[in-house]
Amino acid sequence: MKKRVLTFLMALAMIVSLAACGGGSKGPAGTYKLTSMNSGGLEMSVEEISALFGMDIEMTLQLKDDNSFTLDMGILSEGENTSGTWKMDGDSLILSVDGEELPVTYDGKTIVMDM
Repeated sequence: MKKRVLTFLMALAMIVSLAACGGGSKGPAGTYKLTSMNSGGLEMSVEEISALFGMDIEMTLQLKDDNSFTLDMGILSEGENTSGTWKMDGDSLILSVDGEELPVTYDGKTIVMDM
């Protein structure tokens, strides 16, 4: 079952929405939790995805005040962590991992990643 979930998630070109947790901080620093995924126009909430595969699906993005971040993709029991740096460039939030930049949409409370 875990292999099917991993294969499904890796095969999709996903748009991932992460919503901020906790109080209103200034700027993007904070913790964001996966709320939905969109692939090919089909949007599913994290609850719907979890029910479909019969397992908890979690993803947490933590943007730290020192401009570093950790992305925990706890989809499988082992999980997978990615870390890097983040910066604001005007209205754009940019995540960088190993020299590669991933621009994301940030509206003040939600981050949308095109993966």
